[in-house]
Amino acid sequence: MSLIREIFTRTSAFSLVFVFMITPAFAQRWVQADPDDIPTDFVLNDVWVNATVPDDSDEVSLAIFSVADAGRILFSDGGNWVLQPSPTVNRLNGIWGSAADDVFAVGDAGTVLHFNGEIWEEQESNTPWDLNDVWGSAPGSVYAVGDNGTIMHFNGEVWEEQESNTPWDLNGVWGSFPRDVYAVGDNGTMMYFNGEIWKGQVSNTPWNLNGIWGNHPCDVYAVGDNGTILRYRGVTWTGATSDPSFVATLNAVWGTSPCNVYAVGQSSELVGTVLHFDGSSWAIQDGLVTTDPITPVIPSLKGIHGGSIRDIRAVGSTGFVMGYDPEADLFPTLCSVFPAGGTQGAAVDTMITATFSTAMSSASITDSSFTLSGPSGAVEGSVSYSSNAAVFSPGANLAYETTYTVTLSDTITDDLGFGLENGYSWTFTTTGEPADSDGSCFISVAR
Repeated sequence: MSLIREIFTRTSAFSLVFVFMITPAFAQRWVQADPDDIPTDFVLNDVWVNATVPDDSDEVSLAIFSVADAGRILFSDGGNWVLQPSPTVNRLNGIWGSAADDVFAVGDAGTVLHFNGEIWEEQESNTPWDLNDVWGSAPGSVYAVGDNGTIMHFNGEVWEEQESNTPWDLNGVWGSFPRDVYAVGDNGTMMYFNGEIWKGQVSNTPWNLNGIWGNHPCDVYAVGDNGTILRYRGVTWTGATSDPSFVATLNAVWGTSPCNVYAVGQSSELVGTVLHFDGSSWAIQDGLVTTDPITPVIPSLKGIHGGSIRDIRAVGSTGFVMGYDPEADLFPTLCSVFPAGGTQGAAVDTMITATFSTAMSSASITDSSFTLSGPSGAVEGSVSYSSNAAVFSPGANLAYETTYTVTLSDTITDDLGFGLENGYSWTFTTTGEPADSDGSCFISVAR
């Protein structure tokens, strides 16, 4: 178990009372892409966004792919949308890539396509079943799931079927590592791959599950019919009330952190909806969508993905595409800290954790940008980062009954170079020294 995973599990399962949820405010305004710029009115079933900063530039480079019915594939660099030549007319249901020149799309009748940065080519999937979603941990380890419990794995050369141990249709797949992969499907099907075999998990719902995404192996979200939202925190799957109850189907879920998660779908009237989770509750964002032409409703939404907290796209019926308001400035913020600010009685062997709203640049999180100080000055220690969480590990136990200050510098940036809007600091106090004991037992005799 990695250090970050150990900290996450320990704080999640045993110390939630001390985890301070900061609940950052995001500029939650969506804008529809100009319909005249979308070269198809087919249903867009999924979207994948890649955002990078090239070495020779300080500008963010976008590569946005969306797949649709009739084998349509759309591409945008953040500006114009174009149809890319597709080698199939089969409906395409899912898309994922490791980079802009290594993208996979899957669809009906076992269709698998690969984009090498220049052209899309069809691959032999070795299955006749419809494939509904695709995800990979690396270019040489890609999973596709589909009807009749189909699970296919690409090892960099060929697609091979894996024993899924379920007959139910599988609709979504996501993982964090090759040994931590989840697949969801009809009738509440929840499958988990530990690197060797697929095993069923109890989802505690009878409803079809359509999408899955996680921030961490111990923080995973699944969505489905009847507004179902499930969350896994390392022990069991539990339901989250998506209220309002008018949400009929949630088709996809994606986020950047434990305090910035989105779910998209539609109501029973096929009106599109987008929900947002800020770390404490889910809220509707439909009223924050500006459409062109202006309309009181948005169409059904099928997929959502982003390359950062700023570069997010959602797609759906009739060629509908929407993204964040390009005029809104979004900076990475803190989701939570441990120990929380003002904590009294923190353990002297505690490790300090800061969880961010998006993926951060590990190079910017150092022992000079993430510091701990006490009455005697700076505390020596080491800093690590993984899965949105930075951890400061003191070199020795802290002093008893002492107040310490944690400081995060505004030089800390996300993985696209956007820094914290402001630095951040908080204090906590360690527990008192335990009473001396010689190890003997004292028994008071009543008289």
